[in-house]
Amino acid sequence: MPIPSTVVPGVRGVRRSAVLAWLAVALATATAALAAPAAPPGGRQENAASRLIAAALADSQAAARLAELCDTCGPRLPGSAGLDCALAWALARMRADGLAAVRAETVLVPHWVRGEERAECVAPVRFPLRLLGLGGTVGTPAAGLEADLLCVRDFAELEARGGEARGRIVLFDQPWEGYGKTVQYRARGADAAARHGAVACLIRSVTGTSLANPHTGVMHYEDRADSAWTGVPMIPAAALTVEDAGRLRRLANRGLPARVRLYLGARTLPDTVSANIVGEVRGRERPDEIVLIGAHLDSWDVGTGAHDDGAGCVIVMEAARLIARLPQPPRRTLRVVLFVDEEQTQAGGRAYATLHADELARHVAALECDSGGFPPVGFSVQADSSIVARVRELAGPLATVGATEIGEGYGGVDISFIVAQGVPGIGHRVDSPHYMDYHHSPADTFDKVDARDLALSVAAVAGLAWALAEDPAPLRPPVPAP
Repeated sequence: MPIPSTVVPGVRGVRRSAVLAWLAVALATATAALAAPAAPPGGRQENAASRLIAAALADSQAAARLAELCDTCGPRLPGSAGLDCALAWALARMRADGLAAVRAETVLVPHWVRGEERAECVAPVRFPLRLLGLGGTVGTPAAGLEADLLCVRDFAELEARGGEARGRIVLFDQPWEGYGKTVQYRARGADAAARHGAVACLIRSVTGTSLANPHTGVMHYEDRADSAWTGVPMIPAAALTVEDAGRLRRLANRGLPARVRLYLGARTLPDTVSANIVGEVRGRERPDEIVLIGAHLDSWDVGTGAHDDGAGCVIVMEAARLIARLPQPPRRTLRVVLFVDEEQTQAGGRAYATLHADELARHVAALECDSGGFPPVGFSVQADSSIVARVRELAGPLATVGATEIGEGYGGVDISFIVAQGVPGIGHRVDSPHYMDYHHSPADTFDKVDARDLALSVAAVAGLAWALAEDPAPLRPPVPAP
């Protein structure tokens, strides 16, 4: 299989080894996929929704594909061989599934490399610290750094004790109060500490239960060209396990503040070329009207990204494959998009919105799967109340798989850029009490995914995607193609 022409020509600096790896994996994967047995003939059109649900629940391919992605490509950080492998894998699989217009659409992505990491408490007692550098962090000096620790609970305590932070490592031992509230320490903690003269920032991992596993995730530095940040250094930042953060805090509470030695080998290289992977089931009557279903193919460089977001990729790929096997396609085109770089800068979502700007008026809906491979509970709809009500009607048959909760809410990060242009956004919602136990950690591996739960989500997404693409009246009036 040739390397996609939209990825390589005209782009300088593409690594020859990555291209060769891409080609080798694509050829091997395509050959294996094409050897798979052919699908049985479909049934009657009016039974499409029930056929899709039954097919999804009877088919074990979703779990098999997720295992293949996780086991053969592994972690998928932008700029890595693992992501190159996954891009080729997705291209080959979509083509083998019979999707139309399968292609890679070029995206320039950041290239952050973790490097070697280590840390230890050296006083008042010596013990190793388990940590992960936060995505995008700068590294420490080549020899590492050593400093006394200032342990605070939150931003308010840091402000109150700011005079103690100079020359120290600040640890935010923030309590778990849900992802939306607690993640702010991961995102903004380093800059907050740097303003008070800290030399590094540590946070308690953003999870309620770490089981001695540190959790990574992206952090942000404010633009140092902004006069408000002139002279404020960018300091290294990492996440400790819940257990280690708790031990350091308890030492401080006893009047025994710790001294910590830290080494982070992180570095940021020049941006590199990657791609969104796109495939379609072309509509039979209104091919210029588009229903998008998407997920993100990248992951962090720890674990194998099984729940975040390999599961989402497999769910939308399998939904499209099952719809493509029906006796006839839906009225509108169903477009599958596997976005790149959701975890760091959302370059894939931004690039899609830019490249397809002239089509967005004809996108009648966009559905995103980024909640893990758990059983479905329903969908959140980012649109006005009339569209929410219509999605609720279209999702009626999905009660058989538990997807009954349809209400107003967020659609998703990758589709947010086209939702901002008026496209109704829909988010796949699941029952996931243990998601944050695995999130962005080495524990996010295939063995944490239940095959039956994954199949239920395939059924729910396939059923709603079909209904949206087949509905005689679109969710919003599209602008006719020129």
